[in-house]
Amino acid sequence: MKKLIALLLAFALTLTIAACSGGEIEPVSTPTAAPNADSSENSSETNSSNLIAYITLSGNRITIDGEGAIVEGNKVSITAAGTNYISGASSNAQIRVYTKDNGTVKLVLNGADITCSASAPIYVINAEKTVITLADGTENFITDGPSYIFENAASDEPNAAIFSNDDLTINGNGSLTVNANYNDGIKSDDDLRITGGVITINAADDGIVGRDSLTINGGDITINAGGDGMKASNNEDATEGYIVIEGGTLNITANMDGIQAETSVTISEGDITISSGGGSANASSHRTPSSSIGSAKGI
Repeated sequence: MKKLIALLLAFALTLTIAACSGGEIEPVSTPTAAPNADSSENSSETNSSNLIAYITLSGNRITIDGEGAIVEGNKVSITAAGTNYISGASSNAQIRVYTKDNGTVKLVLNGADITCSASAPIYVINAEKTVITLADGTENFITDGPSYIFENAASDEPNAAIFSNDDLTINGNGSLTVNANYNDGIKSDDDLRITGGVITINAADDGIVGRDSLTINGGDITINAGGDGMKASNNEDATEGYIVIEGGTLNITANMDGIQAETSVTISEGDITISSGGGSANASSHRTPSSSIGSAKGI
């Protein structure tokens, strides 16, 4: 009997050693529950990742406490889905998002003042979806310079102070001022949605651009634009290039069109005030043909 037990123990030990040496052991991390930065956020916008990072800007210094983001010179690179709280001020910083997973990246602006003189202060290079949340009771500022230095000489992007190659949502109950001295204020090359916040945009060209679509569900938005106020610019797909306004307060002053869409504009609710074409001083009755500035419609 003792021999039988010894044989069984030896056999079991052999199986254990074989199982441990059969491959690398995957690290296991304990998820940390993230605080709810915006209780009004739709369930479809919640993160699939519990990674949290606290990004603090202080002059030329950037510190990160948490996971999913790293500092590279004056740039913060967010490399994984999760929630990133951004606070403090810097006159030379850029927040870059480049993720390869399918989760949502949340950027919670929590009293942030970000200036980048040579590119977009917030640049979403690649992400399944990015949500910018304006934390309750905070004032946030995004400012770029009058010219950009492009990483790829063949590209003209980014070309907005807040620029995303992919879907972008802006929500929350704080305030955001965007001073776009180079070109556009806020731009997404896919779908752009705004559901809340007190947002002021001063743009050299267009104020808010969603290439495929632009949806406004709420918020108090003021736009001063050298070009169009709000725009959906996809003219290659008949199912895209549309604007939907379902609420909010919009005050738009634009040198060209107030609201311009390639396919359709649908307005079901909202308080909208538009001054286009530079106002009455630049109306067609006051201009000679040589001084025409092009399209200057309200919608």
